[in-house]
Amino acid sequence: LPAYGLRHGKGEALWKGLHVTDGDGVVYLDTDLVGVTPQWVTGLLWPLLTDDGISFVKGCYERPLLLAGQSLPGGGRVTELTARPLLDLLWPQLAGVVQPLGGEYAARRELLEQLPYDAGYAVELGLLLDAVGVIGLDGLAQVYLGLRQHRNQDTEALGRMAAGITAAALQRAGIDLPGGELVQFRTGNGRPQPHEVPLAQEARPPLVSIPEYAARRARAS
Repeated sequence: LPAYGLRHGKGEALWKGLHVTDGDGVVYLDTDLVGVTPQWVTGLLWPLLTDDGISFVKGCYERPLLLAGQSLPGGGRVTELTARPLLDLLWPQLAGVVQPLGGEYAARRELLEQLPYDAGYAVELGLLLDAVGVIGLDGLAQVYLGLRQHRNQDTEALGRMAAGITAAALQRAGIDLPGGELVQFRTGNGRPQPHEVPLAQEARPPLVSIPEYAARRARAS
């Protein structure tokens, strides 16, 4: 989709990845994981293959925190401190989703192509909320995948992630956001120095609204 320009971030990769694939079922997996097995793919696809009423499948797992080569409890800090509290307060019907920000999930193409894709790390929460808005809670399934290990990011990076996720959630709750930047502070010359970080760009539109995608799907059929 060169006519639509290039953006950085996870949401962009997932959106364009959906465009260049042809399967009726789509599985997304993060690429920085340790110990992934083929059973993750088959496990995520299984509900779609065995129940016509299921259209979106989230993976859940144990998630340790890796520090200095040690595996400790307490992984998924943005999940526990930002995403799950937002869901519990604004969408309590989704309180049972263990890993709302997890990058391991599967869905039917006919659903994904109807959904916008947020930029950056907000894409997972945005897809979950928008998908349930289309298919309802009964169309959502959850599969236990075991242990999930990956690299951990520093607190400043987690703050940017949390800001983008919060913005995506509040926008879907109908709350106008007057601010477009996150102000973080770094220590320099013995005192905190402000550092402004723009929040995520506008979401990519549903692929069914993109003429190039419609033409490609017509050729594939």
